[in-house]
Amino acid sequence: MQDALRKYMKSLLVMLGLLLPVTAIANITVHGEVARIYPSGNAVHFKLKNDQCGNTGQYYYFMLGTEVEKAWYALLLAAANTGKPVRVSIPVCPTTSYVQVNYIYQDY
Repeated sequence: MQDALRKYMKSLLVMLGLLLPVTAIANITVHGEVARIYPSGNAVHFKLKNDQCGNTGQYYYFMLGTEVEKAWYALLLAAANTGKPVRVSIPVCPTTSYVQVNYIYQDY
């Protein structure tokens, strides 16, 4: 019984170990200057200049539900005003025209 439990635990740990690298590389970070911002309802949509995903019609968006998301909106407005680039984490390069962001940040 002990050996069967050990084998089960080992195989479970191996499977979890194989899944972790997949989740670590699942996100993509794109960067660029803000090309356009427009709020619509409870969401903020925006485009980046020279998007690395190569889709010129691509809009990123996030909902304005938390204080952090309101700070992202302020960050986008400031970056657009100063011409400084932002970095946006997304799940994958999208094939549709809208993709929800994971987070936004800016290097100084």
